[in-house]
Amino acid sequence: MVREGTDMPYQDVENLPMDELLRLLRHQEIEMQWRAARALGSHGKDAVEPLLLRLYDDDRNVRMLSIWSLGRIGDKRAIGPITRSRHDTDTMIQIACEGALSRLERE
Repeated sequence: MVREGTDMPYQDVENLPMDELLRLLRHQEIEMQWRAARALGSHGKDAVEPLLLRLYDDDRNVRMLSIWSLGRIGDKRAIGPITRSRHDTDTMIQIACEGALSRLERE
C-alpha cells in the first residue's frame, strides 16, 4: 500500500492498482498526483466511475486531475458530469472541463 508522503519512485506509479492511484490523487507532491492521473487514464473504462465520483471532491487538484483523466479515457459517460462541472467557481476547473469536453466530443 502507498501512503501519502512516502518516497515512492515515480516510475512505479503505472503499475499500481486503481484504488492506490485514486489515493495518490491526494498525494502531497503535484508530480505524483499527475502521474497517478495519467496512470488512471490508461486504466480505461474501468476508471470512469471512480473518477466521476471525484468530480465532487473538496480538493481542487483532485477535481482537475479527474477531469483530465476522464478526457483522456474518452468515455462518453463523462460528458454530462464534466459539462456540469464547468460551472465550478474555480477557473482552472473550468479550463480543464473545456479541454476534456473538446477531447470527448472529437472522439
